[in-house]
Amino acid sequence: MADELPPHMKPLFMSGNSQKIYECVCDEQVTVENPHILIPKAKIMEDFKMRAAVCDFHPVKKQVTNYPGEEILLIYDPDYKYGENFYVCLTEEGKAEYLESLKQEEEAEEAELAAAAEAEEEYEDIALEDIILKDLPSTPAAWVEQGSEEDLEEEILTTSRSLISFMIQRKRKLFGTPIQFEDRNVEAAKDAYIECTSFEDNTFDLHRQEHDFAVQNVMETCEKACQTEWKKPRTALSQYVPRTLPPSQLEKINKSEELAKFVESVCPRFKLALQQNEIMDVFADDYNELIDVDGVFGNKADNNLKEYQSFTDLEFSKNKSIAQIDWHPSIKGIVAVAYTEKLKYDDRVDLSSRILMTPSLILIWGFSDPIHPQLVLEAPEDIYCFKFNPTDPNIVAAGCINGQVVMWDISQYEARLRNHKNTGARANKTRSDMFDVEYQRSPVVHYAAVSSIEASHKMAVMDLIWLPDTIEVARMGVPVENKTQACCQLVTVGIDGNVMFWDIRMQKPTGAAGLGTLGSTTKKERETAKEKFSSIPSTFSHLDLQWKPMNVVPLSKLTGPGLHPGVTISISQQLQIIKSKMQSLVSGNPPLIHRTNSSVGRQRPVEMEGVNTKFFAGTEDGYLIYTDWKAEKDPESGKLVSSKPVYAISTHAGPVHCLLRSPFYNHIFMSVGGWSWSIWKEGESEILQTSRSNVKYTAASWSLTRPGVFYIGKEDGNIDVWDLMDRSHEPSMSQNISSSAITSLVPYRVSSKQVLLGVGDNFGTLHILEVPWSLRQASPNELTAMSSYFDRECSRIDYYKDRDANRGTAVVDSAPQIPTALETSEEEEERLKKSFNNYLTMEKEFLVKLGLRKEDDPVQLVH
Repeated sequence: MADELPPHMKPLFMSGNSQKIYECVCDEQVTVENPHILIPKAKIMEDFKMRAAVCDFHPVKKQVTNYPGEEILLIYDPDYKYGENFYVCLTEEGKAEYLESLKQEEEAEEAELAAAAEAEEEYEDIALEDIILKDLPSTPAAWVEQGSEEDLEEEILTTSRSLISFMIQRKRKLFGTPIQFEDRNVEAAKDAYIECTSFEDNTFDLHRQEHDFAVQNVMETCEKACQTEWKKPRTALSQYVPRTLPPSQLEKINKSEELAKFVESVCPRFKLALQQNEIMDVFADDYNELIDVDGVFGNKADNNLKEYQSFTDLEFSKNKSIAQIDWHPSIKGIVAVAYTEKLKYDDRVDLSSRILMTPSLILIWGFSDPIHPQLVLEAPEDIYCFKFNPTDPNIVAAGCINGQVVMWDISQYEARLRNHKNTGARANKTRSDMFDVEYQRSPVVHYAAVSSIEASHKMAVMDLIWLPDTIEVARMGVPVENKTQACCQLVTVGIDGNVMFWDIRMQKPTGAAGLGTLGSTTKKERETAKEKFSSIPSTFSHLDLQWKPMNVVPLSKLTGPGLHPGVTISISQQLQIIKSKMQSLVSGNPPLIHRTNSSVGRQRPVEMEGVNTKFFAGTEDGYLIYTDWKAEKDPESGKLVSSKPVYAISTHAGPVHCLLRSPFYNHIFMSVGGWSWSIWKEGESEILQTSRSNVKYTAASWSLTRPGVFYIGKEDGNIDVWDLMDRSHEPSMSQNISSSAITSLVPYRVSSKQVLLGVGDNFGTLHILEVPWSLRQASPNELTAMSSYFDRECSRIDYYKDRDANRGTAVVDSAPQIPTALETSEEEEERLKKSFNNYLTMEKEFLVKLGLRKEDDPVQLVH
C-alpha cells in the first residue's frame, strides 16, 4: 500500500476494553500475518447507544452511520504507521479493493510455492554423475589443552562468595506515578547520608615479595617562560641571561640620538598605560565579578540559625535572667554573661533579705566546658551592664543596680582562659573525678574596686561603654589626645538621668578630703580587710570606695524641670579603636599604662579639633536625646554649665533598649524599643521605621559581615532577621530560639567562614547560634548598594520636607485678605488694582517658564 492513507480510510485508536468488545485484541485475534477483521455495523451502532462518546468509533460516527454495507473493515497497524493502532475502511469500494489485493497476494504466494516444488523435483531427478565435487576447507577441531588453561583461569574474575539478593517491593497503585525529586538537607535527615570514614586496621599486614621498577638516565632539562603575545607559529629565540656591556659603550648608547628618539616615541604610550593602570585593575578577574552569589537571598538549604552550643548553670543561673553578654576581645571561645534576679521592684523589696544572701555574679564560659564556668566574677549587687576593656581584656567594668560602678582584674587567670581547651588540672582528670566537688568548683574572683556610693548614680546603671583609645575626656568634657594609646575611660548612663565619665587611672591627690569614705578608717581596719581578701590584686586599690566620676552630663528635658531616665547610650567615636593594639594583646604585651600609679592631670591637656562630642541617649520613656557632653558657657552668669539637649524626640512606645551604630557606617545607627525599631542618620532625621509589631522588641544587633542585615529579639522568644537587600517591609526570616523573652543579642566573628551569635533569654540560658552562609556572606556590591539606599532615603525625606514647606508658604501667600472693617470705594479700588497687578506678574513668570515670553518684556500694570 502507499505511504499515505487513502481518503476512504481513517486512523482509529482502539483501547483495550474496545478490543475485547469487538474481538480484535492485538497480537491475539489480529496479528501482523492476519491484520484485518470485519466488524458488524449493528454491533458498532449498539455500542454507540451504550457508551456514546466513550465509544472508540465516535470520531467516525457519521461515516459509520451512513455506511451502506453490513460489515466494516478494521485493519491492525502494529507499527503506528498512520498514527494509531488501527485504521478503518469507510466505503464498500475500498473494502472490496483491500480484500481483492489480499486475494492477489495469496495467489502470488501459492504460485511461488508451486514453482519451488517443481524446482525441487527437478533437482532430485539429476544423476549422481552430474554432481561436481569441490575442495572446501576442513571443519575446525575441538580445543586441546596444552598447559595454558590454568593461566587463563587465573585472569578470569570469578565470584568467591555468595551473592546478596534484594527484593524491592512497591504498591500497585504507585506504578506509573510521576517521580518528583527535591533537595534535602543532609544534616536534617538521618538517613540521607552515611559517612564511612577510613581507619587504620592494626591487623592488616602486607608483605612485599617482588617489586618491579625502571630507571632511565636522561639529560638535565630547564624550562623558561615569558609573557608574550602568540600570533602564529614561528621559530623564535628567548634571551634568559642578561647581556652586559662595558661602561664606555653604555654611556655612548645613553647619549645617542636613537635612544632619545625611541624614548620620545614611546613616552605617550607609556603614560597612557600608567593612566590605564590607575583607572582600572588590569589583573582583575571579570568572571568572578559576574558571578551571582547564590544563597544570599534564596538558599533554603542553609538559611536558619543553628544552635552551636548552650550554657546554663544549675547553681548560679537558676531562676535568674541574662542581663548582658560580652565576648572576650582577644581569646576565641570565651564569653561572659551577667545574671540578674527576675523580680519587679515590689517583689525585690519584699525579698530583700533573700537577695542579700544570694551572690550577684558574672560567669565567664568557655566552649570546651558547657557545664562549669571558667571564672566567676563576684559583684556587690546585680549587674545590668558590663564590658571587657578593648585594649586590656583583663579589665572588666560593670554597672550595678544600686548605681555603683565595679571593676575586676582577671590578669592572674589569663593563662587559664587561654588554655581553656586543655586546662591543666581538668585535662588530667579521669571520668570518675568528674563528680568531685573540688573539680566542679570554678574560681571566684572578687571585685578589685567599686565606686563611691555617694558620687555614683542614684539608680541602676543601664549601659556602659569604653571610650576609644584615641581620645580621652578632660574636665568639663574637653576631648584631648590619649597619649597612652589605651582605653582608660568609660561612660555610664543610669535611670537617674545622668551620664557619667569615669577614669580608671589614679586621680590627682586632693588632700584628706579626697579620701572619701576611707578617710575615717584606721590602718588596722584596712590591713584586716586586705588580709580578708588576700587574693584580690592591688591594681585598683587606689580607686576602691573613693572612685568618683570626672564629668556628669544630665539628660535634661527641653521643657520643664526634671531629667530623662537613661537606658542606653551611643557615641560616634565608639568604633574608632585602633586595631594594632589588639595585635599586642595576642602577643601577650597589652598596654598597661592605666595600671601604673601615674596621676591624671599633671600636664595641661590640649583640646583636639574636629572631634564630635555629641552623643545619643535612649530613655526609659521612649525618647531619643541628642546632646553634647562638652560644657558650654552660660550667657547670663558666664560659668560653664552642662549643655542642653539639641533635640529630644519621642520615638518608641516603651523603653529604648538598644542604640546600635552600624559596623560599616559610623553615621548610621538603629534604635529599638517598644513595638518598633528605627534607623537614623546622625545629623539627619529618621530615615526608616518599621510598622508596629504584635510583640515587644527586647534586643537587637547588627550583622558584623553584611551591611544590610540585623537581628531583632522579641518578647516571645523569636528572633527576626531583617535583610534590607531583600525586603524592608517585613523580616526575611523569623526563628524561635526560646520559650521566654530574648534579653541580649551579641554577635562575634570567629573567622571569615564562621560567625556566632550570642543570645540570652529570660530563663538564664545562653544560646550560641551559628549564622548561616546566606546571612554572613555579603554580595559583591552590598556595601555600595546599602550606602546608596540610605542616601536615597535621606534625599526623599528632604524632598518631602521642602515640598511641604513650599506648599505651606504658597497657602499663606494665596490666602485672601479679609477686610477687618468697611472699605471705602477708593480703598476697594486700590486693593483690586494691587490684586490684578499681582496676577499680571504671575502670568508673565508662567509664560517665561514656558518659553512664550522673554524675561525683558514689560508688564502693562494698572495704575
